[in-house]
Amino acid sequence: MQFQTHDVEPARFVSVAREAAELGVDGVFLWDHMIPFVGSPDDSAWETWSLLGAMAGATPALGVDLGVLVSPLSFRHPQILARSAATVARLADRRFVLGVGAGGFVHDDRLFDDQRSLAQRMSEFGRRLATLREVVDDQNRRHGVDIRIWVGGDGPNVTIPLAARWADGWSGFAPYERWRTRKELLEAHETRPALEISVLLTPRDASSDDEIWRASGADWLIRSLRPDGLGGFDLDPIRHLVAAAR
Repeated sequence: MQFQTHDVEPARFVSVAREAAELGVDGVFLWDHMIPFVGSPDDSAWETWSLLGAMAGATPALGVDLGVLVSPLSFRHPQILARSAATVARLADRRFVLGVGAGGFVHDDRLFDDQRSLAQRMSEFGRRLATLREVVDDQNRRHGVDIRIWVGGDGPNVTIPLAARWADGWSGFAPYERWRTRKELLEAHETRPALEISVLLTPRDASSDDEIWRASGADWLIRSLRPDGLGGFDLDPIRHLVAAAR
């Protein structure tokens, strides 16, 4: 499951992660935006990595992987990200999924006065992803942690080739036909060993398609949850996924 990080008190994220673990999920992810996708550009989200640190202390007893899906390399420096991930992984005593993307959400960009073109952004993404690979490998060796880099996004010309070259996992999006063609494109490249394949299902994506994703080779089926307006998250979509998997 993936939590969106607004309109819910910080302490609630820990308790909902516990609820999800009791339901039987394999991983709990946060997204990483400064401004929520819904609402006003003047809204504010909680800072994701602070929440991850708070959640990490509860994770050893939960038996689930912890991760971020995704932190934008447009405003998260790879040297800092790698050390943040190593810290959370050690606190959690579990592997950590470090999902990264190229950014591009207009309201986040405005906060950082990022006016780069798409071509400039993608070029920088490639350079920073290569740096992140090097630094994450170093942190894994130094601290005996297990940080896995996933690339989120499905651009065929830049993102997919970069994921094949540098990542341990790839996270694509619905609809199914688009995801399947991007997965085939990814697999046409020489990838790192044991590349994990995932699909992120947003609140718009129907849960009736769950079996299709599993049958098509998705290692991870991740359901993104918006706050329910009552100070928490509706876990019914997660209950459906877990019941279907069983």
